[in-house]
Amino acid sequence: MAKIDELTEEKAAEFGHAFIRWLVDEDPAGVARFFPDLDPQAIVDSEAAEVGRSVLEDLVAERFVK
Repeated sequence: MAKIDELTEEKAAEFGHAFIRWLVDEDPAGVARFFPDLDPQAIVDSEAAEVGRSVLEDLVAERFVK
């Protein structure tokens, strides 16, 4: 797994919260219907950090940052 050196837990949580809100509120890919009970306000920072880190490092950095 690629690592982003500057990605702190706080930054990962911020991104995770923003990403989840984007999925639910904007729903550009039409995926919100699969998660009808997903409430972005109910997600705690530690969960948001896991989402943020997973998206940024596992999916993005691993594929595009060498």
